[in-house]
Amino acid sequence: MSTFTIDHNNDQLTVEQADKRRFKVQLPGKTIVLFLKQDNEGANHWFEDGTDNETPETKEIGMAIDNYLAKEEGN
Repeated sequence: MSTFTIDHNNDQLTVEQADKRRFKVQLPGKTIVLFLKQDNEGANHWFEDGTDNETPETKEIGMAIDNYLAKEEGN
């Protein structure tokens, strides 16, 4: 869909949006795939591919992605 950059821990991370809920994130030294899931109350949770738990890092990156997408929708 699109490629953009986000700020995370004083780094610029490149994010490639594969679809509405899947994002490929290039971290220093590795690339991860994040999936956006919503719980039954509508809260967003960000999971790395192959895991079933949100970590503090995936949550922070996911929030930065959410912020970027919200700004883009507002334009």
